[in-house]
Amino acid sequence: MMQNSEGTKSDSDVYLRVEKLKTQFFTSRGIVKALDEVNLNIKKGEIFGLVGESGCGKSVTAQSIMYLVPDPPGRIVSGKIYVGNVNMLIGLDRLAKITIKSETNVKIKRNKRLIKRHNYLLSKIRGDRISMIFQEPTLALNPVLRVGDQISENIMLHLKIEMANAILRREMATRKDYESFVQKVFSIGDKDQRGKEILDWCENYSISDAEELVGNIFLTYQDPETIIKSLEFIVNERKSGTDINRLSRARDYYVYQQKLFEATLKLMEAEANGRQDEIESAKYELNEAKREGGTFLSFRVINIFMRRRIEAPLRDAAKRRVIELLTLVNISEPERAAISYPHELSGGMQQRVMIAMALASSPQMLIADEPTTALDVTTQAQILDLIRNLNRQMGSSVLFITHDLAVIAQMCNRVGVMYAGNIVEEADVNTIFDNPKHPYTIGLLRALPRADRIAGKMVKLDTVAGTVPNLITPPSGCRFHPRCKFKMDICEQKKPELDDLGGGHKVACFLYQEPGGSTQ
Repeated sequence: MMQNSEGTKSDSDVYLRVEKLKTQFFTSRGIVKALDEVNLNIKKGEIFGLVGESGCGKSVTAQSIMYLVPDPPGRIVSGKIYVGNVNMLIGLDRLAKITIKSETNVKIKRNKRLIKRHNYLLSKIRGDRISMIFQEPTLALNPVLRVGDQISENIMLHLKIEMANAILRREMATRKDYESFVQKVFSIGDKDQRGKEILDWCENYSISDAEELVGNIFLTYQDPETIIKSLEFIVNERKSGTDINRLSRARDYYVYQQKLFEATLKLMEAEANGRQDEIESAKYELNEAKREGGTFLSFRVINIFMRRRIEAPLRDAAKRRVIELLTLVNISEPERAAISYPHELSGGMQQRVMIAMALASSPQMLIADEPTTALDVTTQAQILDLIRNLNRQMGSSVLFITHDLAVIAQMCNRVGVMYAGNIVEEADVNTIFDNPKHPYTIGLLRALPRADRIAGKMVKLDTVAGTVPNLITPPSGCRFHPRCKFKMDICEQKKPELDDLGGGHKVACFLYQEPGGSTQ
């Protein structure tokens, strides 16, 4: 078990945890209650599907998790979002004070100082621990920047320390480094494990572009001395004569900035908990981190005038990483694509660029918001295979959002069915398709064309009567009851809880609950 900052326990295998998330949009026509206390858990390494009609709140859920809800008019009103053990909504109630006088008269007083500090926290988490593939790559990509520059921006923001360490290892590599690497590779019998060891070594020595060449050397030669000399030649060819002392100083400065971020995060968590002893301790650590910054005063001055020269080796490494990522997402001629503008690429290639950008810093959580919308069937299949393979290779969790049940069946381990800002059913993918419980889920599945129906007969597809309600004035109680064939009096009076029927199959419906709230 793992202890989070709030002092409650959570399963160690859960990477994303959403608790009672409520998001609203304050418009001139009234308050849109987009999300109504959504709860969601996604485990490490699993693909979780979120399905529902258009307007049910799937994309708003993704934007809320990334804290990208446009403000104004939208705002996360309450809830907690844990990415790993970090709450993305630390001190949410202190960021803005909302005064609701009526549906159309809402006053929001924002605390600019705390918002600035919160945005600093988010800039370190987004793109690093959690990334998102947006629904429309044409709108998400910057039209005036080259594709390679947009991807490398994410790399330079999050991977400076790792790249600096790799370049220093390459520039100071000794024969002992080659000998230990060769011995380790020869001790590995499994072909895939050996390939992974070679990949890791190439990345750790900033020669990832030579991965295939290094692999071929081990296939061609069996003599350790020959292999060592070949590796020395490859590494020496890529040495750039970088000023080691200056790069080491820059690396230490980036480490200091990371310490400052962690100390700031700890203070924000302590302030959110409201415990004075934790606040004082966190302030002391933050002040100590700031005091350490005094040793970098001269470097900061030099960095102002020589930043491009100092970061030149890092930018070269980032460019090689861009080519590697574009190759990973199956873009032909990655060097040409990297210097292209988004409008020069097809829709499928733009979507691949979005995936490469999301994977630039190897995040543990990936949100894919309808990534195959408006793509042809062939490209759609390629994108789905790409996401599935990346999930297997990198072990990243995936929140896959779509309205296509066929894609859900193909891609996901577990599924959540969303309706009008609520998750109404959650289970593993086989249970959802074989034994759906909620009337809305049953209606969605019956409206799906099936290849196993009796051939030669006209079969009328079922429909879910009505439409998604207006969320400015949503129905009382269960929001699905105006469209439900099985509605009861209690459905109009009380909102059903998402209860576990057993085996992780959760349903929010009074058909499976006692009037008091317990499951039948």
